[in-house]
Amino acid sequence: MSILICIISAFFWAAFDLTRKLSLQKISSVSLLLIFTLGQTLIFGSWVFYEDPFLNVKSYIIPGLALIIISLFSALLFLKAIKQSDLSLTIPLLSLSPLFSSLFSLIFLKEKLSYFQYIGVFLIIFGTLILYSKRITLGEILKSFKVLINNKSARLMFVVSLIWSLTPVLDKLCLKNSSINIHGFIQSFGLVILLTFLLKSERREITDLKKNWKLILITTLTGIIATVLQFYAILFNYVPIMEAIKRSIGQLSSVIVGKLFFKEKITKPKILGVLILSSGVYYIL
Repeated sequence: MSILICIISAFFWAAFDLTRKLSLQKISSVSLLLIFTLGQTLIFGSWVFYEDPFLNVKSYIIPGLALIIISLFSALLFLKAIKQSDLSLTIPLLSLSPLFSSLFSLIFLKEKLSYFQYIGVFLIIFGTLILYSKRITLGEILKSFKVLINNKSARLMFVVSLIWSLTPVLDKLCLKNSSINIHGFIQSFGLVILLTFLLKSERREITDLKKNWKLILITTLTGIIATVLQFYAILFNYVPIMEAIKRSIGQLSSVIVGKLFFKEKITKPKILGVLILSSGVYYIL
């Protein structure tokens, strides 16, 4: 059941990526992020009133505050990286997050994967690199790492991958000392406060919101469902397993979505990458 929650959560994150990409064609990234966190605040706030929350303030405050700050920082870095450079050069670096999660989980949560699960994590990373390669050659597969040395945006995405590997670990530390409803409320409300200072209100933004409210609503609801399911997935699974499943399904979905919505070609490297990703998930499960 816990693995099923991971898989469902990953599919909702994949759907969120699609709707978020479509929404960003209509409004600014900061506006979308603010709307999303406002929606989260309302949902989690209502949940707090509906169900009594649990919060150990003393144990929660340090990882909780750290999580709010690095979540905003990593989101802004991510948006800056994809704005300045080709997605095909930067996105593959996110596949490193399961590897980093394994390290952080071992240090902070004492979670140790089995031998076969480590094999699965590395297969998912390798499969993702092949997925974004133009040709099935060692040089092309390692291109993302070569770009890391010379490309500023790639270096930013490497930092994002590192931070996003830590955030689910901090989530789990927080959830050991709080209920899901109050944790979600604190995190989303904290981000709303910080984002409010970053957003420069424009009439054009308000007009765009009115014109595209249905798409933005779907995006927000999809993201909220994905977040709630991820909290449950973190509670019942090792963080590296959750992160690996999330990344693998996200990459698989990107191939399908790219074909259906953006008329992208399905190449031999994509087929091979999907097969290796799938085998990696099998080893993890």
